[in-house]
Amino acid sequence: MEVSTSSYVTTVVVGVVVTLVVGQLLRRVGYDFLAEVYDDLTVAASLNRLLVTLFHLIALGSLCLVSTVNPRGLDGIQLIITRTGIVLLLLGGVYGLTVLALTRARSRLRDDALEDGMAARYRGARGR
Repeated sequence: MEVSTSSYVTTVVVGVVVTLVVGQLLRRVGYDFLAEVYDDLTVAASLNRLLVTLFHLIALGSLCLVSTVNPRGLDGIQLIITRTGIVLLLLGGVYGLTVLALTRARSRLRDDALEDGMAARYRGARGR
């Protein structure tokens, strides 16, 4: 069964558009997460750009691989929908892992700040 070029192109176009939209959402949410943790906003912005770039590379690489998948017995619109579904599942997983990494970084830095504050109070109480 021959798969048309239009199914590849449609899968790639839909996947790229969805990847870019999700990447923009991640860029906005990620910056808010990191700005809350880091005092230096340039560090937060730089780290956010790195994470969003990593997201785009993984998502677009996955899209390239998925666009060549050809499940048996599918062609036309069914093939496009199947490929798009796989892309959406992969994007959801990559997005979830990225948000998890941001949450862990924020939690770790909050815990460090809390420990530093408690240690400073303890040292202050002992000095009296």
